[in-house]
Amino acid sequence: MMNLKAKTLAAMAAAALAGCGTIRSAREAQQAVESVGSGEVAGCEQISLAGATLPELVVFAVTNRPSMTSAALAVKDARLAMKEIAADAPLASSTPWNAAGLSASLGYSESSRSAHFSDLKAKTRRGSASGALSMDLLVWDFGRNAARAKAQAENVLAAECSLFSEGFTVFGEVASAYFALAESEALREVAATNLSQYASHLARAEDLFNAGEAQKLDVLKARLDLANASESLVSASNAVTVAGANLMAALGIDASQGDYLSVLGERVTDFGEANPWFESTTTDAAEEFDFARVNAPSMQAARARLRAASAQVDYAIADLKPSVSASLSLNWTDPLWYWRWGVSSVQSIFTGFRKTTAVDRAVVAMESARSTVEAAEKTLSRQIEVAIAERDNAREALRTASESLQRARENMETVASQYEVGDVSRVEFSDAVAALTDALAGKVRAFCRGQAAEAALFALVGRDPEYVR
Repeated sequence: MMNLKAKTLAAMAAAALAGCGTIRSAREAQQAVESVGSGEVAGCEQISLAGATLPELVVFAVTNRPSMTSAALAVKDARLAMKEIAADAPLASSTPWNAAGLSASLGYSESSRSAHFSDLKAKTRRGSASGALSMDLLVWDFGRNAARAKAQAENVLAAECSLFSEGFTVFGEVASAYFALAESEALREVAATNLSQYASHLARAEDLFNAGEAQKLDVLKARLDLANASESLVSASNAVTVAGANLMAALGIDASQGDYLSVLGERVTDFGEANPWFESTTTDAAEEFDFARVNAPSMQAARARLRAASAQVDYAIADLKPSVSASLSLNWTDPLWYWRWGVSSVQSIFTGFRKTTAVDRAVVAMESARSTVEAAEKTLSRQIEVAIAERDNAREALRTASESLQRARENMETVASQYEVGDVSRVEFSDAVAALTDALAGKVRAFCRGQAAEAALFALVGRDPEYVR
């Protein structure tokens, strides 16, 4: 008997200590979010990613994006929910040690002498103390807990797959923003080159006019071309700023931590050469879809939720059946002690069709989850087809743009040399500059479009990107 009492007291002490530790951790977590909840501005460390490559930027975003933190917390919450379900397991289960629930109670009461209401006195007689130590044991629940555990295990898997899916989403957003910025920076360089060409054109036109070899109209047209080129450079510079802000957002960096110039630093833009970041893929849409419908984290998460819904049907059916439990208690009413034990079986006879309706609702939820999977497959198929088409179109556009650029450069060199000796008109010179500008811009856009399409394809199918450099 003394050994039992010692073990009981030890168990109660351990539970109390565990509860104290949980409360302390909860209070610390509350303190950690107080500043965010009140809107206080905390000092933010300036971030420098100067010289960072695309893979390094992706790793930074995956580590620092709040969406990744939220997805990771969803996994943690799903696992804690699994732990809660395991705590309710019956004796006939894989975790029988969780079947017992232990509780303690203490009380003290006094009462007055019985009398008519008019003679009732406020004074009470000496009362009695009482206490109880009770243990409830769930013996068998006809599969309720097992069904809940199976459903939650699938929910845990779905949360983990959603975490991976969010990682691919972050990769896709960073890559898209990165190439959008690269494209904008290259187009700004094209606009600057264009401006330089027209400035030289104006200077040449003014020299010829002063020498009496050109008309006033040539000078006015050169000035108009230069003004238009200046306006295009301003627009291109603004597009760079917007693209830089979008990349900072994709990286998870806010304005208090710096803008894109202070974070990424000045970057060298080589718009004459196309050096890809990704290995060129050659698969078609059917091949990619066959891989993605099984391996994409988003699809794995959707299928896990379908299996969880199926397990919920098992739970709803098991809830129609009875449950068997046992109880054991040690009671004390000063100065007497006594034991009490019992076994009970509970079966609902009529609950207003609540439980049978729950089965029907679980079936509907399962069918809805199946429809969600099918809809996700259709959406994924369309997205992959679009990404493949964009990749192929951009690849072909890059090939033709490279050829056009070569021809435009040759044409520009010829026109420029002939313009110096007066063999071509100002209109022909302007057309040559415009053609070179368009060819440069076309190559930049085609290259960046192709790289963004490759990144989108990796993100859609759930395959790790294959970096070339």
